[in-house]
Amino acid sequence: MKPIIRKRKKEDSQELAHCIATVWNTTYKGIVDDDLLTNLLNGETENAERLKNNINSQSNYYVLTLDNKIIGWVYFTLENKEYENAAEIHSLYILKEYQKNGYGKLLYDYATQKILNHGIKKIIIGCLNGNPANDFYKHLGGKYIGNRLFRDKYLENIYLFEL
Repeated sequence: MKPIIRKRKKEDSQELAHCIATVWNTTYKGIVDDDLLTNLLNGETENAERLKNNINSQSNYYVLTLDNKIIGWVYFTLENKEYENAAEIHSLYILKEYQKNGYGKLLYDYATQKILNHGIKKIIIGCLNGNPANDFYKHLGGKYIGNRLFRDKYLENIYLFEL
């Protein structure tokens, strides 16, 4: 079946919370504290509720489905506090078993087109140091421009994409 990208719905909240916990536990093991990962797994119900409640304030949140199952997602905002005239992709993830099939690029291209439709030609993406996705963002043409702290603790590499 063909993958579908669609706007996130309230009904997706529980499945998406589970996907987030799963992706973080496979991607960030050994990079972030185990407590953070355990809390994501144990807090899926609360995270699902938070996702449901934030649906209106997170209007640029899209899921990628395959056979009606969420296998990835992208969330972006059309502004960034640190970089003028730049959008920011805050979250772009594919479940581990679906990686290396072009789905990440598919989501990136989808978000990029949405951002370009608003006349924005710069995108910022942060990626935790140690995350293999750093290579993915470089491969897509991201230029490393510095770093910042995520949750005041974890080093995050910042990439600029000029469209």
